[in-house]
Amino acid sequence: MPPAGIWIDGLVQSCIYMTMAFGMVLVFSILGILNWTHGQYYMLGAMGVYYVVTAAGIPFPVSLLITGILIAGLGILVKKFIIDRIKGELYIGVATISLIFFFEGGASMLFGMEDRGLSMIMPGVWNLGLFSISFQKVAVLLFTLVVMTALYVVLNHTRVGLAIKATAQQPEAASLYGVSVERLSLIVMGLGCALAAMAGCIMAPIYPINPFMGGIPMIMSLLAIVIGGIGSLTGAIVGGIILGFLNSVIAYYLSYLSEVVLFLLVIFILLVRPQGLFGVPLK
Repeated sequence: MPPAGIWIDGLVQSCIYMTMAFGMVLVFSILGILNWTHGQYYMLGAMGVYYVVTAAGIPFPVSLLITGILIAGLGILVKKFIIDRIKGELYIGVATISLIFFFEGGASMLFGMEDRGLSMIMPGVWNLGLFSISFQKVAVLLFTLVVMTALYVVLNHTRVGLAIKATAQQPEAASLYGVSVERLSLIVMGLGCALAAMAGCIMAPIYPINPFMGGIPMIMSLLAIVIGGIGSLTGAIVGGIILGFLNSVIAYYLSYLSEVVLFLLVIFILLVRPQGLFGVPLK
């Protein structure tokens, strides 16, 4: 049995993956595309909060909000001036893949290639007897819980949220009832990018920050939605939780072979249940 610290790390990783996967599924549900630059928005969120905190001296919670809004705006601009001007899912995919190199190259030129670190926002350790957990990781867990609860309330109890669910299930019928699919797609794109950015923000005090840090979270969030079911919000959460724990526990036993095992697991799921655990359009 792995020690408690491994399970805690798995829970923290689950927070990253479920938050990012949720954003990816939102975008896919409305726009019908996988946003391949999702990991770069994660990276830009981490770098953005680092500079807002260190250069501007703004408190971390406010910096997180500012960074999330800025990256949401960037995502909306990308959608409006790049994605909307390209026809065909294949070509849109190629364009977003190209943006990976643009964002990583731009970040390398502006911020440099070296790792950066943000000081612990909440230093200290909570000793629970059998195990201990840092206050910083507790903050990550609480933040993720608040974000997921807020998203649940928005999607199920607000006009915008109900419009998102209706458009994801029946876009033509939703438009007949006065839902502006174009306006809604901009909102969803901004929200999806903001979720990726805020995932990067909350991990900035824990992991090193560099221009290429978004690759692994992007792949893992993609695996999470494959496990949960592409198009399922419930699946994104469950897939993120499963993947976070599996990645942590398998890495404890097999070290660098953990990624091989995870990919084999995903291939097995695709063979046995191609639609994933929750193979529904939106849930």
